[in-house]
Amino acid sequence: MTGWAWVGRLAGFVALFMACAFVFFIGAALLTGSLGAGSSPVLDWWTVLPGLAAAFAATWVLAVKIDGRPLAWLGLRGGRRGAVELVFGSLAGMAIVGATILVLALAGWVSWSAGTHGGVLAALEVSLLLLAAAFAEELLFRGYPFRVLEGRFGPAVALGATSVAFGLLHGGNPGIGPLALVNLTLAGVMLGVAYWRSRSLWFVGGLHFGWNWVLAASGLSVSGIEVSISGLDPVVSGPQLWTGGTFGPEGGLTATFLTALGTVWLWRIAGSGRGG
Repeated sequence: MTGWAWVGRLAGFVALFMACAFVFFIGAALLTGSLGAGSSPVLDWWTVLPGLAAAFAATWVLAVKIDGRPLAWLGLRGGRRGAVELVFGSLAGMAIVGATILVLALAGWVSWSAGTHGGVLAALEVSLLLLAAAFAEELLFRGYPFRVLEGRFGPAVALGATSVAFGLLHGGNPGIGPLALVNLTLAGVMLGVAYWRSRSLWFVGGLHFGWNWVLAASGLSVSGIEVSISGLDPVVSGPQLWTGGTFGPEGGLTATFLTALGTVWLWRIAGSGRGG
């Protein structure tokens, strides 16, 4: 891609994404009667599917139909390899955020009591929602836009631009503060490093999913949004600076340090799938 063609590609991606999301969201809102309801952010199929459909549609049109690139170029390889990358990515995400929660628990800043469990099917549905939401965001940030920016300006600019955009995407989440915004931007760097090193959207999508799934399983907020899988009721008693308070661990300094360590760890274990 030469000259300023990358500008047109990125502009086209954003336009397609917004158009698809708008059509899907309006259709869903009309069907459910929720248009103009003005409720707080929730995790359900009517909020997740528009983003996933729009991100995939924009990716397919720009990468496959216009640029003539296979989905494997973006790191969506088929077969057993893709499944293995998804599993290992999920385990890595669970390990990093699990370590964060463990530190908080050992410090006595968070504890749990038994709450009401919605059942296995409800937990499975939430898990699928978290997986779909993770892939929607990874297609949007670490997919086609990352590769276009990297090809034009190099990996440092691609990492910086997509990470800042990723953090700003969550700027309207309930209870978000400056530290939470910084941490989510750092999480964007972590995800970007994982993608750049592995060159696998399966791996980074799994990483994102595993991170959010463990937060939901612990009963703690996922980026300020209450999501429950296990039915555990957490009690956060430590200093908000370290625990993140009602926003969840992602709003505290504990997550800052563990995200930084996780980024270094991922740099080492993700290998390098760069090429093509």
